[in-house]
Order: sequence, then C-alpha cells, then structure tokens
Amino acid sequence: MSIIEQVDRRLWRSGFIHAPLRRAARNLFLFSLLFFVAGMLSLAWGRFLFWGGVMAMLSFWNFYTLALFIQQALPASIPEDDKNGLSRARIVKKGLLIRTQLRLFITGIFVYIALVFFQASPGALAVGLSTAMIIIPVSLIFRG
Repeated sequence: MSIIEQVDRRLWRSGFIHAPLRRAARNLFLFSLLFFVAGMLSLAWGRFLFWGGVMAMLSFWNFYTLALFIQQALPASIPEDDKNGLSRARIVKKGLLIRTQLRLFITGIFVYIALVFFQASPGALAVGLSTAMIIIPVSLIFRG
C-alpha cells in the first residue's frame, strides 16, 4: 500500500468523508511533511528550510482542524424543524469563530516564539505558513 493510500485511509478514519477536502488535506500534509523532513536534513547548513517546514506543518494543522470541524458541524441536510437553517447556522458560526480565533492565537504564539527566541527568518515563516494558500487551491482545481 502506497503512502498516499495510507494517508487517505487515515484521513477517512479521522472524518474527512468528502473526497476533495481529503485530497487537499492529503496533499498539504505530504508536502508539509516533505518540507519539514528536508528542513531537518538541511539543518546543518541553514535554518531557513527547517523553519519553513515547521510553519508548513503548523499551516497543515490549522487547515486540518478547521476542515474537520466544518465537516462535523454542517449536516448533510437541513432538519425539517429548521427550514431556513438559522439555528444550525448560529451554532456553526459561534463554534467556527471561537475555533478560528483560538487557532490564530496559537499560531501567533508559535510565530512569536520562533522570531524572538529562536531568531527564525521571517521569510521562512511566511513561506511555510503560505503553503496552504498554494497547495489547497491547486489540489482542488487539478483533480488527480
């Protein structure tokens, strides 16, 4: 069994039942993992790839938790007693807002620690954090 099939199976078991989101999460995970391993291997020559890989893994974690929450919070259909979906929408909005703000806070703490205590390159952090901005749209546009 290939690594792609193993990651797909793990994501399916975690709750990624929608194929496009599973594919995007898989591609982002594999790219982030590859980026992180390359950074670990090249740590003796410089820290740019390492910090980019760390932030890429953090970017994957942000996408993973957000996508998992959305898939669990949104029902497949609107219940009969809630014709317009207003009550469900309020619940989802509040949960999403709290979770997003908490993830943003945690990400900010990690970026602050990397910049201040470890003197990481701001460019490396930006490259790592922006991997999701490239990998996810490419994964959703080019199916394969």
